[in-house]
Amino acid sequence: HNAPRATPACLSALSMDAAERRLARVTAHLLPSSLPLASAPLLAPSPAAGSSSPAGDSYRRVHGDVSSEPPEWRAATDEDGKGFVDIIYEKSVGEGIAKITINRPDRRNAFRPLTVKELMRAFSDARDDSSIGVVILTGNGSKAFCSGGDQALRDSDGYVDFDSFGRLNVLDLQ
Repeated sequence: HNAPRATPACLSALSMDAAERRLARVTAHLLPSSLPLASAPLLAPSPAAGSSSPAGDSYRRVHGDVSSEPPEWRAATDEDGKGFVDIIYEKSVGEGIAKITINRPDRRNAFRPLTVKELMRAFSDARDDSSIGVVILTGNGSKAFCSGGDQALRDSDGYVDFDSFGRLNVLDLQ
């Protein structure tokens, strides 16, 4: 009952200060520290938000500095050493990243049964590799990430390929 009441102008200033601190924290997580000053956010962090600088953000406290150099990628195989036809499977050197690229740009990266089987093998290998912490799934080319099932391979029995695999088991992949 006896606590002082904040006026609307005071609430507005407090809300703005909190919003600036939050924006500074998010910006520190999203913007690489190597960006030039010209691309800095329009709102500068308030002096009270000193812990939101890139050097003090929680990611760097846990993981250390992030290299600004692009990762070096090496072709990977599954646990049996078998290669891939419809995908490119790579692992970064010393970064803990696996990259799986659907490699059928001529078909807008449409799945066929072989594609699904290879994706399952690559994801399984990445899951079982304790050095991998992140998997990037992408598509080759600039027209589409993936256009779904390849309709050119669909007949009355479903999707078929040279292994006579009569279904496209994308749900098994998921």
